[in-house]
Order: sequence, then structure tokens, then C-alpha cells
Amino acid sequence: MCFIGVNGVGKSTNLSKVCFWLLQNNYKILIAACDTFRSGAVEQLRVHARNLRALQTSGGGIVELFERGYGKDSAGIAKDAINYATVNNFDVVLIDTAGRMQDNEPLMRALSKLVSVNQPDKIIFVGEALVGNEAVDQLTKFNQALKDFSGLQNPRHIDGMILTKFDTIDDKVGAALSMTYITGQPIYFVGTGQTYTDLKNLKVSHVVHSLLKK
Repeated sequence: MCFIGVNGVGKSTNLSKVCFWLLQNNYKILIAACDTFRSGAVEQLRVHARNLRALQTSGGGIVELFERGYGKDSAGIAKDAINYATVNNFDVVLIDTAGRMQDNEPLMRALSKLVSVNQPDKIIFVGEALVGNEAVDQLTKFNQALKDFSGLQNPRHIDGMILTKFDTIDDKVGAALSMTYITGQPIYFVGTGQTYTDLKNLKVSHVVHSLLKK
């Protein structure tokens, strides 16, 4: 699974929440540190991996961090991580990527390369529910960049979303609805806090109730 999105939306934190959920289901997980740009990104994942191991009970899943430092080709690191996971019988690879603005063409090309080279099973867009239609613009342009810069006959697209800070928007669910409508893809989880357990399924009944209240 490859986690993508703009700067500062909590990709690494929500990747770690997904990792915690997988650990509870006894999966063997490799986290690939492919944000080779932001200072402190690798160290942040080290902390998450250490915390997740500390929380894990005996007989549960396993988590390990794959890292190659900074200034390297992120697509190459992801490829090496997947090969390492295959050889060592990991069940899941979670790929952390650098945040980038949706209009930054060089960085969007680099992201498209990572996706094209490694063909992750799922491409997960992480966005803030709080920013409303700006998140819709981000999602649309990320999807378009994956198509335009892939160089493949059958380019990939975003497979689903995680929306963070969902606990702060009250009944303002219009942006979430627009994101699923535009892409035709689901919202896998919503973030409702900072702990590893603050990852919830989005209930359709909650969305419908919020819309009918208006």
C-alpha cells in the first residue's frame, strides 16, 4: 500500500494507524521509509515502529522498518523494500512518501514514477477533512498526475482515501461526499485523533444524517 498526499496532512501518522490495525490482525508488516526529502521523516517512522512494537502483544503481528536514509531515489527504495519483504515473507508493505503540493510537477512526476515502477496493490490518498473543497482539488490533481506522468498504457489511479481530522468537522461532510463521487473510490477510514486507535470506518448513515440536517 502506498500512502500519498500533500504536506502536513499526517500521512506517516495514519500509515502507522493502519499498521496498528493490521498488527491486531496478526499480519507481518514492513514499513518502507520512502520520504527521502523531509528532514526528520525517517526518524519519525523509527519512533512509530518502536512504539508499535512496544504495544504489540505476544503472538500478534510483526512490524519492521525498511530505510535507506535521505537523498535517495524513493522509487528505488520502495522496490528494494518490496523485494526484501518478498524474501522475508512479510504480508504487507506500507510505503510512506514525501508530501507534495498538487501543482508541483517535478514532485508529481517522481510520485508517478514510484507508483509505475512498483505497482502497489492500493494507492491511498490521505487528506484533511477540515479543508473542504481544497481536499477535492488536491485529490483530483493527484489522480490526474498519476495518469499524465505514468508513461503506461493503463495508468494507475487512487484506490481509496483516509480523511484526517474528521472529528473536527461536525456535519460538514460535503467534501467527503464529493471526493467519493469524483473518484468513484471509497473512504477507507477517517482519522479522529492522534492515537493509533483513532481510525474509524465512515458510516454511511452518519453522512446521510448530516446531509439531511442541513
